[in-house]
Amino acid sequence: MRVKIAAFYKFVGIESPTILKSDLHEFCAQRDVRGTILIAHEGINATVSGPNGTIDALLELLRADARFADLPVKLSSAAAHPFQRFKIKIKPEIVTFGVPDLRPSDATGHLVDPTDWNALISDPDVIVVDTRNDYEVEIGTFEGARNPRTRTFGEFRDYVAADLASDPHRKIAMFCTGGIRCEKASAYLLSKGFENVYQLSGGILNYLEHVAPEESLWRGECFVFDERVALEHGVRQGHHRLCAGCGRPIRRGSEDNVESFCADCNGADATERD
Repeated sequence: MRVKIAAFYKFVGIESPTILKSDLHEFCAQRDVRGTILIAHEGINATVSGPNGTIDALLELLRADARFADLPVKLSSAAAHPFQRFKIKIKPEIVTFGVPDLRPSDATGHLVDPTDWNALISDPDVIVVDTRNDYEVEIGTFEGARNPRTRTFGEFRDYVAADLASDPHRKIAMFCTGGIRCEKASAYLLSKGFENVYQLSGGILNYLEHVAPEESLWRGECFVFDERVALEHGVRQGHHRLCAGCGRPIRRGSEDNVESFCADCNGADATERD
């Protein structure tokens, strides 16, 4: 049975996260829904899978709430659930950045449609920044993009201070997997006095869905946080798996069903490494 996968987020004020959690948990627990939903006072962030009708009903339930009436959703499909179970949690932030008073719902960078993205990042006066973590960038990124070499999203603030803060007037174009990290990153840049901040609307996944491979400036595959590991153009499953030792993405080999390790792990048991 094929399943539908829905990825969505929205920065919007949620006064009572516990009430929303209760309503969504009651709906999902009674149906074949898997994946993760995060709720905070700043909004909602989720990637879930289930039968077509079930996911459609979940989205209908959410959009009946005025706060989520215009909820943008990225849909894809898979041969089976890419998640083992269902989780719903209340968190301090729906994507951890470490600036509690930041409000992406108030102001973020200019959204750039995927069809206009190539022209923007081809401009030599534009600094193109990948806001994702180092292990994600390693398996795919846009041509000419800068890698901040972060291990966690919170470290992006250090990158801004060290590499961008000296010239807040430059045009900066940022991207991430689905858009959520760019929302916070662009809001942060605006709060620091940056004037020309742009972000890829819907993130890399939206670009891979709407831009033809022959026109693409994307190189490699896009890491995703589920059992598909990485996606390629057309939002189809790519050619990576997770290292059996450290969990980093590595290229699939010919022995597809055999556990494999990255070069750093080299087959060592996880308990033997620092």
